[in-house]
Amino acid sequence: MNGKYKALDIANLYIQLANDMPNDSIDNLKLNKLCYYAQAWSLARLGYPLFDETIEAWKYGPLIRSVYYTFNVCGKNPIEEPSYHFDESNLTSDELSLVTDVYITYGKYTSGALIDKTHTQGSPYDLVYVEDQNQPIPEELMKSYFAKSNELESMRLNLSPDAENFAPRLIEVIK
Repeated sequence: MNGKYKALDIANLYIQLANDMPNDSIDNLKLNKLCYYAQAWSLARLGYPLFDETIEAWKYGPLIRSVYYTFNVCGKNPIEEPSYHFDESNLTSDELSLVTDVYITYGKYTSGALIDKTHTQGSPYDLVYVEDQNQPIPEELMKSYFAKSNELESMRLNLSPDAENFAPRLIEVIK
């Protein structure tokens, strides 16, 4: 593992994005699933992890402890505010495209639907999950599984990471 960011950086970016999008919200379970998909697709598409934290197979799916415990106070309610602002200009254009593609592809699903998706038979989560053991999901397993998938299509949105107002620009592109 040698990711460039913390899992909370990516999580906070997703919270900022969800809160800026009309009719959207994000809870802790959904947030953890989006971070899982961002990490998995980064491994498959970019060849490296986005962040240096282990993803574990918990009862309700893949989970990153730092993200889960930071936002656990929200319970099942939508997360109103990020724990800090993460500036998307820290990401390379490829990383920003990937994070955006993950949000567009998976952000439309509810937490329950994402739990079902991550529990798919033969998925990395499914292969390592053992009840009450919170087993780590190996990066190589995520990389090989997602490298064979065509589920995440690149939107090739050409969003410059140094431009301002990321969420409004994204909203305009996906309308």
